[in-house]
Amino acid sequence: MKKKISISVMGEKFELELEEDFFEYIKEDLLKIQNPTPKELLFLILEKDKREYTTEKTLKKLLEKIEHLME
Repeated sequence: MKKKISISVMGEKFELELEEDFFEYIKEDLLKIQNPTPKELLFLILEKDKREYTTEKTLKKLLEKIEHLME
């Protein structure tokens, strides 16, 4: 099910239509970017990048283990 939301970021208004489960996943981030300080915005970006990096690293290790088991 899709969810329609309105969000204002740095004075610009956006209308988004998101899958409900994805919205729940990013809801806190959307709240943080409503009126961020530069420091909050920087840490939000770094947090996201760190999560992506960690997830990618974990997936690569799992893939290597699976490939090794299949040999």
